[in-house]
Parts: sequence; C-alpha cells; structure tokens
Amino acid sequence: MTKFITLEERDRIADAFRQNQGPLLPAMIDEAVDGKIAYADLEKGLTIRFPFVEGMRTGGQYLVTLSGDDASFGIGGYIQEENQDVVVKVPSDRALAFEGQGARLKYFYLEFEEPTSPTTHFSVEGVTYKPGVDEAVDGVIPLAVLSQGVNLRIRAGSSMTPGALVSIYWWGSNPDACFVKHLNLADPVEELVMPVEPAYLMPNKYGYIKIIYTVLSTSGTWTSPFLELQVAGDLATPRAVHTEWDEYRRPARLQLIDEDGSIPMRLETQGMIEWDTAILIFVGYSRGAEFVLRHRVTASDIAAGQITFGVPVPFSSLGSSAKAWSLIERGDDEALGSPDLYMDLPPDPN
Repeated sequence: MTKFITLEERDRIADAFRQNQGPLLPAMIDEAVDGKIAYADLEKGLTIRFPFVEGMRTGGQYLVTLSGDDASFGIGGYIQEENQDVVVKVPSDRALAFEGQGARLKYFYLEFEEPTSPTTHFSVEGVTYKPGVDEAVDGVIPLAVLSQGVNLRIRAGSSMTPGALVSIYWWGSNPDACFVKHLNLADPVEELVMPVEPAYLMPNKYGYIKIIYTVLSTSGTWTSPFLELQVAGDLATPRAVHTEWDEYRRPARLQLIDEDGSIPMRLETQGMIEWDTAILIFVGYSRGAEFVLRHRVTASDIAAGQITFGVPVPFSSLGSSAKAWSLIERGDDEALGSPDLYMDLPPDPN
C-alpha cells in the first residue's frame, strides 16, 4: 500500500535514511604535499583517493571531478570493495593539463541524500605560468587605465633558472600596438613585472590583447599558456533585445520577435553624458534595410543605464544577416564610435 505524505513526513523519513549515511570526507591526491603538487608528479600521473564511509556499499556509484582554471578531469565508477579507500588514477596526459594552475577536487556519491563531498584545493607547480595583467577585471582591461599603463606580471616557473632567456610576445589587435621583449635572467626571481605603456593600450581600444612567452634554459625550451584580454572602449557594443546564445555565438542569432512592428535594439549609456546624441546605425543584408536612428540623451537615460531603439523594418526585408553599431555625437567636432554587432537570422517559418 502506498500513500501521499506531507513535506514534514518526507523530511522525517529522509532524516532517518541520512542517519545511516556518514558524512562524506574530503578527497585527497597522494602526490600532494601541503596542498602543492610538483610538476614531476604530473608527468607520472596523479592518484586521487577518497575514504569509504558508513552507508556506502559495494556497487555504489560515484563521480570524481578535478577542475582547474583551464583544465578539467572527471570520471565515474562503482565502489569495488567495502571499507577500502576508493582510488582513481589521472593519466599523465590529463594531469599535465593542470600545470601552473589552481585545482579543485571533489566527488559525488550518488546514493546519498547529500551526495556532494567537501572541496579540496591544490596548487599545481608549473614549468611556466600563464601571464597576468594586474589591472584586468574579469578578462577586460578597463578604460580608466588605458591612459596610465598597466603592469604585466609573470610568475617564475621552474624553467626560469639563472641564465634563462625569456621572450615576451604582446600582440594587439591594432598592428601598431604590439611588442616583443627579451630578458636574460642573471639571478633567481619569483616573478617578472613589466610596466606596459599607454602606447600599447590606447590603439587597442575595443580590441584584444594576446600575451605569450617562451623560456630558453639549460633544461629546454618552454612555451607558456597564452592570455587573451579584451580592451574596453568608450561605448559598449549595441545589443539586440531578442537574440539566441548572444554571449557564446558569433554572430548573434537574431530571434524573429518584434515589438509593435519594430526590432528592439539596446544601447548601454556607458561613455555617454546628458545632451549627447546617441545614434544607432542598423544595416540589413538587403538594400533598403539601412537605418540611422537618433536620440538625445537625458539624465533619466543615464540613470536607467540603457536606451532602447525600435528599428522599423520587417524581418523579411533584412535578408540573411544584419549588423549594427552606434555613435555618440557631442558638439560639432567630437564623435565616439562603438564596436559592431553582427547578427544572422533564422529562416522565416512563414
């Protein structure tokens, strides 16, 4: 006989089951010492281990995950023996992907009401480490620092021995804002810090910076992971209000949704001031689908953080794609421009 029960009864039954489910204990890596993993151990592979606790059983299902800044490893399995640690091997080729990163280890025992273990953190030694820019925030070099310069910082890996030759390659999306620098290390160092002048930043507004370096030493030649950063500009890229996969798809997929017969587009007011004229330029693939829309910026627009335009064109007139960009007109002689937004259109079901 079965019956429906209340939430309180459900929780009481679940609590009774949990009484026989010992708390999951943290997983460990055999090769780690004080939370640090040596590069030499990566070359041999790693051994993950977590303890058998009360409530587990032979045949119980688990999933182990090791996550880094730029790498991940996951594997599932079934417990083979009672009262024995569960051991999972990470092959050397997968372990080496964690070089020079922080790593987070946890596992899931899928038969427990609370199936997630505590997380264990590790620092993995690198022959080289990914370079960094001190002033970057969430992968973007802010507009405010472009005129001041930034600090490029490289943590010294085990390859940076005295006498090593370090070559740093700074690529900017503007070809006039690139450089290559070579350093010969006379003494042991913990990190290299290089000031980067505005001349290598300002021309790359709205673009990208890519940084990579090599180390030539008695132990061999090594190439670092590369760092890519976006460089902020005065204005944000226009956005279509109705798009699919906008953050991940390039170009954005414009959904066939209109509002009062118009395609809604949005400009952030970043870089705008009251009394500016905000201009949205929208161009479809087909001739006759070109629009220049103007709006005088108000204090309420600045407070709202965005301005919405309606582009008065049917989707059938756009063709297969469209693009949009914006300008700010400020007085007679000053104008600012935004990056382009590229969009494609799905087939019209009608």
